[in-house]
Amino acid sequence: MIPETLMVERGVSAGDLWVTVESRSVREALSGLKNDGYTLLVFLSCVDHLVDSSRQWRARYEVLYQLRNLETREQIRVRAFIDGDPPRIDSVHDLFGPANWEERETYDMFGIVFNNHPELTRILMPDDWVGYPLRRDYPVGGEPVEFSDEHEMWQTAPDKA
Repeated sequence: MIPETLMVERGVSAGDLWVTVESRSVREALSGLKNDGYTLLVFLSCVDHLVDSSRQWRARYEVLYQLRNLETREQIRVRAFIDGDPPRIDSVHDLFGPANWEERETYDMFGIVFNNHPELTRILMPDDWVGYPLRRDYPVGGEPVEFSDEHEMWQTAPDKA
């Protein structure tokens, strides 16, 4: 398990254990869990708490690692909070192979920089895309639509179809 000295807080949600660790300790915590049998990275993701006033958050971004022990079927979620411009955390691609792609996706959608990642490039958005679409400060809205004079009336379905 994770040494008590690395844990900031812990709890249980839906029967699964979760722990919060300092971002600088995430590699050490995940490596320890892997040695204890949590060999499957189920997912890696991020939450942007920019406008979430439901509670006080340690930092704007919460990076989540869900691990599973395939022998005991136990799961544990490891959370680390980060700030910064850009926000940074150490890569775990060498501990869990699938993290390579999931770190790239998290970078692409949230702008989280994973230190020492071998190829941290966009994976979903075009290379020339500006911004990170899942950040809460990303501009939301449609593209302006221009109508020609020919399309002034909307075409609607008849009352009786």
